[in-house]
Amino acid sequence: MRTPGPEMAPGAARLVVAVAAGPAHELLRREAADFHQVPTRAIVLEHDCGRCGSSEHGRPRILPSPSVRVPASVSLARSGDVSVVAVTDAGDVGVDAELLDAAEFPGFDDVVLGVGEMDDHALDRTRVWVRTEALLKACGTGLSLDPREIAIDDHGRVTSTVAGLPASVRLLDLELLGRAVSVVVVAAERVDDLSVEVRTSDA
Repeated sequence: MRTPGPEMAPGAARLVVAVAAGPAHELLRREAADFHQVPTRAIVLEHDCGRCGSSEHGRPRILPSPSVRVPASVSLARSGDVSVVAVTDAGDVGVDAELLDAAEFPGFDDVVLGVGEMDDHALDRTRVWVRTEALLKACGTGLSLDPREIAIDDHGRVTSTVAGLPASVRLLDLELLGRAVSVVVVAAERVDDLSVEVRTSDA
């Protein structure tokens, strides 16, 4: 099922989010190929670890090629047998997904929630987690940063004691196939006309 975003203006930035059962890298290649309008074989992925520089792990990226001269930014997440990917030309992207009640366990608050969040009993803790993970993926740091030092509000404003993180991001919160999904786009400039398309398949 495809959920189109607003009518695309010429040159408008795009974001595609896809969720399906099955391997994440296969889904990412398919969606990236569709995004770039090239055959799947033209999408060559490698990884980029911000901590050690390895290409064997870390956030995925599309290698430039004659077919894909300016690759989109990509991200992927897995939750059980469900994979979620994000593809965009708006800026660096991160996506994360968890079962809706994934954060309901003792000790979660102590390792994730920051000052000001601990006493909020109405807080959706799973949503806090996937937003934070998505931001850290988009920034290329992963969990090398302490999630307790970071918070993202409903408007994409970032509160952090960590230097170098953006003050605001484009945030998209979704609920897909029983998962809380958050997508964060870090753009050099404000993106107001982002065209968003969400694709779901439980096959």
